[in-house]
Amino acid sequence: MKSNSSKIPNLRSERGSAVYSFLGFAIVAVCVIMAIFVFPWHQLGSSGQDTNYLSGMGALKNKQYTEALSYFDKSIRGNANNGAAYLGRAKANLHLGNIDKALDDANQAVEKKAGAEAYGQRGVIKKIQKKTDEALKDFAEAIKLDAKYAWAYAQRADIFSKQKDYDKALKDANDAVKANDRFVEGYRLRAWVLTRQGKCKDASLDFITVEKLSPNDALSMQDKAWFLLTCPDEKLQDTAKAMELAKKAVEISKEKDGVALETLAEACFRQGDALKAVEYQKKAIALGSKNCPDGSCVKEMQQRLQKYELASRQEVRSGYEILPLDSSLR
Repeated sequence: MKSNSSKIPNLRSERGSAVYSFLGFAIVAVCVIMAIFVFPWHQLGSSGQDTNYLSGMGALKNKQYTEALSYFDKSIRGNANNGAAYLGRAKANLHLGNIDKALDDANQAVEKKAGAEAYGQRGVIKKIQKKTDEALKDFAEAIKLDAKYAWAYAQRADIFSKQKDYDKALKDANDAVKANDRFVEGYRLRAWVLTRQGKCKDASLDFITVEKLSPNDALSMQDKAWFLLTCPDEKLQDTAKAMELAKKAVEISKEKDGVALETLAEACFRQGDALKAVEYQKKAIALGSKNCPDGSCVKEMQQRLQKYELASRQEVRSGYEILPLDSSLR
């Protein structure tokens, strides 16, 4: 007698298949519901997928600030909740000198939770506006959100340094380079804090690091040159090397960097060429004045110019000839 087992349905198997089929449909249904109600559809046009935002960031990187502004405008029109686009526009407006607009955008970036960088950017705008206490609060919040935010540490260190609170400044500068060991501006800032503390040997080590990290950078060259001209430890001063670096910085910047020109002016003055110092300092002031029409950022430069002009003045005594008063004398 043949077994009918092959013809008898495998009930266990069929039940399993039914169960799996039901689970499959249930999973699909849950996914559909999540896709409809949970998935952040509004973010499809956010910075990660937004070509206008990406183009704006590219323009910002290439220092094409007007173009960047246009792209960020379009990005925000497409998605008013894109905090990253407001942050990008704040940066572009700041570089274009639109301080109030930059602050409005930074406020929007903070409100839309664009992260630590939003607080950092608002902090630097407040710093420029000389709202120091507000700037410090923003930098503190930025660091709280991102303990590795080297730029925020450096900005805060700069404020402390200007307040002559060098211990706090040095701590933040140390944290900045600790957070990013290739942060050139952090080393440069720490070098100046150390210089103001009279620790010129330690400062010189930081300038060596700066030179290694950015060997062909005009700003780094002029910074090292200024240090070699003005550091309190006369043993570390080197006028000839400073002149070499300052000339190279001016050459690289094509005489369009006021700071480099001022450094060259000081180098000329230290080498006894006051006339050349006057020439370069006037060029430096002309460039610096473009950054602040009210002249506030060139006051120290004007004072140095007076020093150079006094040194270059030819001393002529008029009405000094000593002649006898008695006409009868021969």
